[in-house]
Amino acid sequence: MSGDGEIPRLAFEDVDDALRAQLKPTVDRLGYFGEFFQVAAHVPGAVPAFMTYTAAVKAPLADAQNEVLALTVCTMLEADYERIQHERLATKLGLAREWIAAAESRTGSHASTLKEDERLLQVLAQAMVTRHGLRCDDELRAVTAALGPPRAVAALLQISRFVTIALLCNAMQLELPVPSIFDAQPAT
Repeated sequence: MSGDGEIPRLAFEDVDDALRAQLKPTVDRLGYFGEFFQVAAHVPGAVPAFMTYTAAVKAPLADAQNEVLALTVCTMLEADYERIQHERLATKLGLAREWIAAAESRTGSHASTLKEDERLLQVLAQAMVTRHGLRCDDELRAVTAALGPPRAVAALLQISRFVTIALLCNAMQLELPVPSIFDAQPAT
């Protein structure tokens, strides 16, 4: 740690060899070495474990279900770094700009843009964040009834994972080298 309390960002070439090899496909896909990994690489053994955990909790849910959870939580917690990454991922997955706006509860968006299961997941995520996981019985029952216990548990794990990521990104004041899809300038 530097003298001013800031955690230094590691360059991709300075990352542990095994971790660099594991992260290369992600860096190639994104087109940049994200600041989250620049910081997390200080604990190289945690990154593969985190990525394995991510894959495990993501797998039971459809892409849109994962994205509605990510966008809802990250917007609520003002975690722009992760929100912007998920806006871009949602776009790559073919989700419409209107859908992304609804997942983020942007002014002027309509929750009806989301499918019923996505809306139930959004409501659960909103309840968990605003109520700190307390008094979420009704929302959890609704998700469990609609999606079944394995997907409901996956949703709970994803929500808590996105809360963790949001808090880390905010604490480290991470910034992306790319803008929000809502701030990006249209191509001319």
